Amino acid sequence: MSVDRVQRYLLIAGVAGSAALCLALGLVVQTARSPAIRTHKDAIAYVLQQRGIAYQNITFTQTWEESVNLRVFNAAVQVHLTDGRTLHGWIGCEQGDSVCFLVLRGAGINGERLPDIRGARRPPWQPWIDRVITWFNGLLS
Repeated sequence: MSVDRVQRYLLIAGVAGSAALCLALGLVVQTARSPAIRTHKDAIAYVLQQRGIAYQNITFTQTWEESVNLRVFNAAVQVHLTDGRTLHGWIGCEQGDSVCFLVLRGAGINGERLPDIRGARRPPWQPWIDRVITWFNGLLS
């Protein structure tokens, strides 16, 4: 092999290694960030996961009066567990999407403060990063 050819291979390997290192660093940063909480359902799911409660679905029901009140959010909550049971409770938010509390007595949750909902839009590259992380986690498992 000639010296030029060896240098070319080393350059290509260096660039590929740098790109792989940047991707790995991005994956680590992405997985270390706190979960995105953009809806009331996300906030409830976060609390359930913190307590180790396995669920299939979270649904809400509101009366007409509750649905037209723009200053506060109130709704009945149904949490469908993986074992087939359904827990009933309610969620109340004092300032729209912030200062929210959950009552779900069947799970031992009585007035627990929920994380605030972040209404910020996701950057356009975020879904791509999420797909890459899902793909990468699939390789590791």
